[in-house]
Amino acid sequence: MDFTEIASNRIRQALEDASDSNRLLGFNHFVEIALYHPEFGYYQTSRERVGRSSQSDFFTASSLKGTFAPILVEAAIGLLENSGFTPENTAWVEIGAEPGSALLDGTEAPFQSTQSIRVNEPLSLKGDLVVFSNELFDAQPFHSVIFREGAWKERMVEVGDSGIRIIEESTISPEIVPLIAQLPNLAPEGYIVDLPTGSLNLMDKIIQQPWKGAFIAFDYGKTWRALTHDTPQGTARAYRRHQQNPNLLEYIGQQDLTCHVCWDWLETALGKNRFRSVELESQESFVLNRAPDFVKGVFESDTGIGGPMKGALRQLIHPSLMGQKFQSLSAVRTDLAPPA
Repeated sequence: MDFTEIASNRIRQALEDASDSNRLLGFNHFVEIALYHPEFGYYQTSRERVGRSSQSDFFTASSLKGTFAPILVEAAIGLLENSGFTPENTAWVEIGAEPGSALLDGTEAPFQSTQSIRVNEPLSLKGDLVVFSNELFDAQPFHSVIFREGAWKERMVEVGDSGIRIIEESTISPEIVPLIAQLPNLAPEGYIVDLPTGSLNLMDKIIQQPWKGAFIAFDYGKTWRALTHDTPQGTARAYRRHQQNPNLLEYIGQQDLTCHVCWDWLETALGKNRFRSVELESQESFVLNRAPDFVKGVFESDTGIGGPMKGALRQLIHPSLMGQKFQSLSAVRTDLAPPA
């Protein structure tokens, strides 16, 4: 790939500081800087990121909070009560909320309290909780590898005098060597696998803390087999002004970088940490099966708020809109004691 010009001296300095003696840094380190650098990181600056305006970059289910919020309230209550929890004694914690846009703001809910934690803010989770996130796990750093000339190589970012570019290295970073061993021995030339390692690190941070209750995450992802067999161009994408940008190295700090999560990894992590009733389903299935009272009320309403809510609900569940594009992962942990 040709060199992409670096936007500013401070961005160049941050990349150089993170690079090795060969002026190389792993893709995960590049994404970490681009998204979370305290001075210019995409998720650290004060700007409009989510919504339908021309100045935002993408649209999520949380943008339809007037409809999405009561769906999540009903679903969370069901998960809690079916597992012996009392909603009134359980706190709601949303991780990854945009500033001033917490999902339950302005929504009636029976929980003990509500709290929102911004992307990349410190996590402190204790007691009986509902832990919720929407499009958070895909916003984590990731590694990237490519099959070239009979072997898997790691895609790295080179910081050169003329700018930055992606190069391929035969030496694999130690932290992903075990994952390379799980990749197919043979793959089409140039097949890319973007490894969502940051999403698994985030999951570990969440579930290793001393809390119990319900876990609900909405995101987009694939199985390990799909990532390694069905996505030859990889799943990493950049978004700016509602347009997909093929160049991940452009507009550092001004465009979102995202990567499909690996659902297998997250499901396994939950199971190993005493979560039960682990279920992965489409957003459509989650809404229809876990918030039936709300859905029925909206579609039976002929006046007032029922009209706009019907439109929002259709966006959330229609297979060609959000219904099948996004998935939900939910689970419940009822105790923290180690197995006998």
